[in-house]
Amino acid sequence: MPGMNSADEGLTRREVLRVGVGAAGGLALTGGLLGPALEAMAAPAVIGPGPYGPLRTPDINGIRLPRGFSSRVIARVGEEIGPRPYEFHALPDGMGTFSTDDGGFILTSNSEMPYVAGIAEIGAAAIRFDRHFRVTDAYPILRGTSINCAGGVTPWGTWLSCEEEPGGRVFECDPYGVEPAVVRPRMGVFKHEAASVDPVGKKVYMTEDLGDGGFYRFIPRDYPDLSAGRLEIAIVRDDGYVAWAPVPDPEFNGAVPTRKQVPLSTEFRRGEGMWFDGGVVYFATTQDDRVYAYHCASRELEVLYDGVALGEDAPLNDSDSVTVSPVSGDLYVCEDAGDHQMCIISSEGEAAVFLQLPGGEHANSELTGPVFDPTGTRLYFSSQRAVPAGLIYEISGPFRRTRIDRPAGSKPKLRIRTLGKPTLRRLLRHGQPFSLNPGSQIAPVEIEARLVTRLKRAAGKGSRQVTIGRLSTRSKGPGAERIRIRVDQRYRRRLHRRDVVRARLVVTTTDADGKRRHKTKRVRFG
Repeated sequence: MPGMNSADEGLTRREVLRVGVGAAGGLALTGGLLGPALEAMAAPAVIGPGPYGPLRTPDINGIRLPRGFSSRVIARVGEEIGPRPYEFHALPDGMGTFSTDDGGFILTSNSEMPYVAGIAEIGAAAIRFDRHFRVTDAYPILRGTSINCAGGVTPWGTWLSCEEEPGGRVFECDPYGVEPAVVRPRMGVFKHEAASVDPVGKKVYMTEDLGDGGFYRFIPRDYPDLSAGRLEIAIVRDDGYVAWAPVPDPEFNGAVPTRKQVPLSTEFRRGEGMWFDGGVVYFATTQDDRVYAYHCASRELEVLYDGVALGEDAPLNDSDSVTVSPVSGDLYVCEDAGDHQMCIISSEGEAAVFLQLPGGEHANSELTGPVFDPTGTRLYFSSQRAVPAGLIYEISGPFRRTRIDRPAGSKPKLRIRTLGKPTLRRLLRHGQPFSLNPGSQIAPVEIEARLVTRLKRAAGKGSRQVTIGRLSTRSKGPGAERIRIRVDQRYRRRLHRRDVVRARLVVTTTDADGKRRHKTKRVRFG
């Protein structure tokens, strides 16, 4: 494939795509729009109650939340905050949090205002909290930029603030406001949205907020120094894996925009928020109501949520900003417009509404910048254009902590859950997805999974138990894992002749100490 790196050529191919359903369906992908060209394969999240149940009546701030949760206003546009004081900026957008040595943290917040000298000069600012979640300071960390939308935190403690305009750039900022912000043009000049760092692969991933935008990654020449390196754009291959091609002119010095410089690059329908967690980059696309999961090590792309496929009952529409709870692995996604909801896609694969703002003062607003404090105790987000001014909210409550290990002496349970309705047609075409939760182990575990059924003997006398599909993998860490069992090619024809298949999923996990656990789940494919 022209423009493909040599490192991409030897990737193992899968039998089918791991990219989800689109409106048109049925065509092979060789470039162009991702979605309409592909039939459902991955197991997008299903509609469910979620871990917190239904929303209650509005609280004191008018926000509908599950039982036990509450909200408070942290900052209001145009009002002074902190001891300096700092007049909080307009159009708050992407946010990040950073631990401080005193047990508190810093919350960074972008401003999506266009730059106007003497009026709107702030690109990003910071709010400092003590260990008791009290605001102790607020100050600007980036000036002189324009339409700073989302961004991303780095493992080395800086904030990447991204301009969302055709000549947009990435700026690396000091959350403490001590060091001056530095522009990083080698990371690409385009309509940036968000950025996420893979600290293992030493790469930075980025989205582009255009209907035909690209999915990018930046490989620093001398990680973590972002001043030099190679910008690449994604090409989703017909097996669902991603190949990466260098962008010839990342700083857009010529006439061809970055997304058009590689003809075979895959187009995404308005790339929005992005977050890295446990080896996976999650990102949303607004125009097709999707959330993707890109597995950095395997270079495999899957659709984690597909609002179009879920139809009118889909809880999340216009998917935008995303974040992951550091203590549960649950994904939180804000709506760009819609009905002003933030939804949760649980680690078990359920999509549900987590909170909702009323109309009225929020009618023309959107929810932006969701992020947890470093302890995972509280969640922050903005209502960007709330009347009379945008707001930053803090949500506190009984956020679950499934990534925290169990007390000594307790026995964690291995849980298996079937995702989606198990049908024989899906099993044979795409494989059956499951959610496995090895318990609250902190360290990864080895997973062996077998799908077993009985088939008639070739001689026609009696039957025998056979393993029709198997998978060996390693968990990415604590919390639930999503796996897919596919039928071995040699058994497909025989299963095609049947109307119903009754099988057992047999799972064995092995932890770092060599301890094994077994679990069996019966599944009927009709």
